[in-house]
Amino acid sequence: MQVLFIHEAFPAQFGHLALELTRRYGWQCKFLVEDLSRCPTPTPAMLAALDIQRLPVSAEYRANRALPWPQMYGRYLELCQATLAAVRARPEWRPDLVVAHGGCGAPTLFLPEVLRCPIINYCEYYFALGRCDISYRIDLPPAEPAQFYPRCINAIVLAGLVDCASGYAPTQWQKQSFPERFHHKIEVHSDGIDTELYRPRSAPRVIAGNPVPGGTRIVTYVARGLESMRGFDQFMKVAQRIARERSDVLFVVVGSELTYYGWDKLHTGQPSFKQWVLGQDDHDLSRFVFIDHLLPEQLSEVLALSDLHIYLTVPFVLSWSLLDAMASGCVVLAADVPPVREVIEPETNGLVAPFFARRPGRLPAAGPGRAPHDGRALQHRRGHSGTQGILRAGGIECQELA
Repeated sequence: MQVLFIHEAFPAQFGHLALELTRRYGWQCKFLVEDLSRCPTPTPAMLAALDIQRLPVSAEYRANRALPWPQMYGRYLELCQATLAAVRARPEWRPDLVVAHGGCGAPTLFLPEVLRCPIINYCEYYFALGRCDISYRIDLPPAEPAQFYPRCINAIVLAGLVDCASGYAPTQWQKQSFPERFHHKIEVHSDGIDTELYRPRSAPRVIAGNPVPGGTRIVTYVARGLESMRGFDQFMKVAQRIARERSDVLFVVVGSELTYYGWDKLHTGQPSFKQWVLGQDDHDLSRFVFIDHLLPEQLSEVLALSDLHIYLTVPFVLSWSLLDAMASGCVVLAADVPPVREVIEPETNGLVAPFFARRPGRLPAAGPGRAPHDGRALQHRRGHSGTQGILRAGGIECQELA
């Protein structure tokens, strides 16, 4: 069995899956990608076992990644043409199946001209036209592109979805984001979590090369980018409240200063959303450790030390970091939004709070090791419940791949 995976980056959603298919069943997995990712990075095992080819896009194409929204469809067609040319240049490729990421439009529109095999679309998300995702933050002034971007990106997403044989989404909520007339075409299959890596375990009490005293409690926040859609500003408000109540807490923030979703620079006029947030209040930054993207092995060690993991997202694609934290046995405090509710049952395997819970009285009285009105025993049970839920539903070794 030969599978061709097509994605903007590697490993992204397909790297671990392809490695498992290769190891378990001896499938030949080939990749056509624009770039190797920094978050997450490819593992040595992936690079050794998988055939990864770079998509030969032009320098002009790479330079125009930030094209204005009206030109998105033309850029998509250029990518489809480059994908077709790359496949034509490799006549030895005879895939039995093509799996393509459709988050920004699967670049498979022209492949039926040269390939006679089913094309599967990874249906990541269909942007909402109302108050959701990029328009959810009513507390921030709307950016001009926000009213047009969903229709533009959705048109590209639908081009690939209409043309594919079938599709799948990683969560029910993400499937439901698509128009109902396409639901019959979309199945739900988890991306999977590496539960050999992300699991409850002891780890060296070292953060960013510095030892952490045994009596210090650790609160973690992890996001690809420290931005408004992932609630970085809301996290800092919660952290400030915890810091006032407890002097024994260290806050560990993992993520880039880049904005990956939305238009934070238009809101703030600052070089980064992080800088803008830190300038809004008097934070004791000696209590915080800010770290850029980490290797998966390094992130797993940070999460293994976490006493409380905070995840305050708007309704949007569910972050792997939440599932990684749950698999690691962290007690999680997350925003009470539909995608989160799909994996967290409040008071059982985690805690939830309204995204806009600004007043302290509306937030759960949760700090490291202190969930509402309970002690360490219930904290441990919640973390254990989160781990078991991931093992049942999300661990990649539990997924039926055949």
